[in-house]
Amino acid sequence: MAKSRSKSKSKSKSSVKSRILLAGFFVTSIALLPTTVLLFFGMLPSIIARFVDRSKMKTQTLTISFINFAAVFPFWFQLINQEHILRNALDILIDPLHIVIMYGGAFLGYMIDWGLTGIVATMMVQKGQNRLKQIKKTQQELAKRWGEEVSGEIPLDPFGFPVINKKE
Repeated sequence: MAKSRSKSKSKSKSSVKSRILLAGFFVTSIALLPTTVLLFFGMLPSIIARFVDRSKMKTQTLTISFINFAAVFPFWFQLINQEHILRNALDILIDPLHIVIMYGGAFLGYMIDWGLTGIVATMMVQKGQNRLKQIKKTQQELAKRWGEEVSGEIPLDPFGFPVINKKE
């Protein structure tokens, strides 16, 4: 009974904490509306990648998001250096070259993730094949040293004993 009360208290504490954080996020988003609009539309490929990425570690999302943010950052910096109003944020977003640069960063993130995934997969397969060759070599050496009985290639009867050919 005490455990259920402590669990409900911890859940309510975390619920209150998350609600406060969420409210703070919304207040900050409204207060910094030009930044919010620019980051939302500039980071849209990262938001989509978050929902599409089903992996446990979300590495694809991280790769895309970091490079996408690197592409959005100069325009955010430009917005901050200008008058920080919604009109300036929309002017940045209306320019097709700016959108191409922002989304190009996300595309570069996709390409890096795709390329590195292929390279790492190839390296892992190669490492596994080398390990398999090493294991087979070790097995042959052990079979030479201890005899063919340890190789696992001699047929066994139902009780696990080697079947001896009567022709020999």
